[in-house]
Amino acid sequence: MIRLQIHKSAYDNYSVNNQTKGIYFALLAVLGGGLYAIPYRLSLETANALPVIWGVFLCAFLFSLPGAWLARHQTKYSWKIAGIALATSLAGVLGNYSICQALNLASPTLMVLLMRSEVIIAMILGWMFLKEFVTVRIFTAVVVILAGILVMKLDSLSFEIKEWSAILWAFSAAFGFASMQVLAKSIIHEIHPQVLNVFRLAIGLALLWCVEEVRSDIPALHISEWIWIAMAAFCGPFWGRVAFTYTLRYLTISKANIIVSFAPVMTLLFEFLVFGTLISWLETLGGAIMLAAIIWIFLPGLSTNAEMAEKLN
Repeated sequence: MIRLQIHKSAYDNYSVNNQTKGIYFALLAVLGGGLYAIPYRLSLETANALPVIWGVFLCAFLFSLPGAWLARHQTKYSWKIAGIALATSLAGVLGNYSICQALNLASPTLMVLLMRSEVIIAMILGWMFLKEFVTVRIFTAVVVILAGILVMKLDSLSFEIKEWSAILWAFSAAFGFASMQVLAKSIIHEIHPQVLNVFRLAIGLALLWCVEEVRSDIPALHISEWIWIAMAAFCGPFWGRVAFTYTLRYLTISKANIIVSFAPVMTLLFEFLVFGTLISWLETLGGAIMLAAIIWIFLPGLSTNAEMAEKLN
């Protein structure tokens, strides 16, 4: 009986430690994602989307290369790992390409809202292929977070659609990014996040280079645009993506997405601090709704952490 109690205590401690690590990495991903949107948007003011995406991938690849080289021995190399890593890369390219197509055909605000279905798709795929259990509490939190995102966008929401195919492209982007998460999660304990990031970016660079627009526009990018591109690459595909991949080692896909969905709120805060852009009351209300849902999900774990800390003291 005593032995069973010790084993249970050790398992609980391990689970709590994993959740704590996952939350820390997810918060790093939120910061990276929140910062990423600002230089990325500034780079798009004077350049086309696909060349900018290629430039972001290139800079992120260069940022990730030293870490991947140092971590190369922490990866189990096999045809299975290579195949899933390739599929992860292709899913990411599908997501990025679909975003460009969707934004050209409809209101950006509407497309962003539709693409947030990524959270639900990832949750369903995680349940189907990774056997991740989705509780009523988690599902409710996801619905509340999506409601919070909708509230944030209400004052700028437009249903202007040039072609109905835009909706298909939006869901294609959501499916691509959701699939990338599930595929990465399936091998995350066998491949180092930095190595996976380098592999993903290398495939993306090669595929995007096949597009004529990319090859013709890259030489025309100015140094000022490359500065914004490099900043976006550091914050997003390097810092944010690697941190999120680490998160998948410790949290389920649904819990990881619940935290990372707060990134747009961080973007609003950074825009206010850097540019003085005022935050509307709807954006404040939507952000508060999202934060409440995140706290509600992780409150039991935080309470357990506090209780264990008291016992140790």
